Amino acid sequence: MWSRQRAEDRAAREFVDRLVNPWRRVCERVPGLSHTVQVASGTTIVIPTLARADLSGPDPVLVVRKIHGQLIEDFRADEASRRIAAALGYDRIRVYPRGSEWVRIELLIGDPLDGEVPAPLAGRGLSVSDVEITIARDELGNPLRQSWVEGPHVCIQGATRSGKSVWCYSALAQLARLDDVLIAGSDLSGLLLGRPYVGTRHHEWQATGSADVEAHRDLLVRLVAEMDTRIRNLPPRRDKFTRFHAGFPLIVVVLEEFAGLLRLASTAPVEKGQPKMREQLLALYGRLVSEGHKAGLRLMVVTQRADATVVGGFERGQLGLRISFRLDDPEALVMLHGQSARDHLEEHQLAPPGVALVQAPARPLGRVRGPRLMGPRRTPTTPATGTRSRTARRASTR
Repeated sequence: MWSRQRAEDRAAREFVDRLVNPWRRVCERVPGLSHTVQVASGTTIVIPTLARADLSGPDPVLVVRKIHGQLIEDFRADEASRRIAAALGYDRIRVYPRGSEWVRIELLIGDPLDGEVPAPLAGRGLSVSDVEITIARDELGNPLRQSWVEGPHVCIQGATRSGKSVWCYSALAQLARLDDVLIAGSDLSGLLLGRPYVGTRHHEWQATGSADVEAHRDLLVRLVAEMDTRIRNLPPRRDKFTRFHAGFPLIVVVLEEFAGLLRLASTAPVEKGQPKMREQLLALYGRLVSEGHKAGLRLMVVTQRADATVVGGFERGQLGLRISFRLDDPEALVMLHGQSARDHLEEHQLAPPGVALVQAPARPLGRVRGPRLMGPRRTPTTPATGTRSRTARRASTR
């Protein structure tokens, strides 16, 4: 036993010794990872101390002592984490705090977002006020959950087969299970809405298909009318509704491919003297985006590409939860998330299905894996390639 422990300690010391030089070089080059100090003999660059390694787990772990004034965010920043991983010869890193002076850095081979994220369904009888919806799992393995009562409107974009629809099915399934949530909206395809809700209380609040653009317009008119009624009935000294029940539900308004609906509406006939159908739809959408939150309406805007018509400057400010799966046009990433998304353009074009970039109030842009509804249990073998997931590979070596 003691000989094995000594061998493990020796291996850990040798592992650290191999990384000392690349660690120093990367810390000296990345802003925030080093300090320059003037001493009598000249200029000295102070870097975090690479104290020891832990090789007992499936991934090597470095224990690092921070320099004075350093934050864990200095290690987690996109540029810093990518450069550290590359310099040390790994694909990615995960950084955890350890007390006030130390951090643990996991060195990862492969993508920490490998593996599925199950979408748990709430038990019957619960209220939307008491439930947080699982929206993703981040690179640290932490679940991201969102209260739909306190949460903002949502915009989801992604190319075909990027995982966008799977995310929507999972989120809506979690919400539809709650008695005080109504799933309403417009869906040209009739796949996200419509058929899945036939025979339920949600169906009469949904417009589907491309044959009747007026039906989609009339539904939005009905939703705006419901919103206006609720706003008129707000109790004194309250600026929004926060409690819901089956007779007064939180309304999730799904707009699936709204840009496509606008294109159809541009050629739809209208009565003389009436605004063009496209302008009517945009006006109704603008009101729902700007006023719906206080009335207990939450928009879920789903599109292949967030263009300026649907996500202009004003709308982007209102659509606080923004999710981007793989895109054919990388500039759509910047359109939805702003200039900070440019650091992710190249990597995100190769994102596998289910992996997305998420941005929310008080949460910077970061990579996540979206949830999915779990069907019959499968083996961890991917049918198309016959390769096993990273989780399965780990399990087989333990």
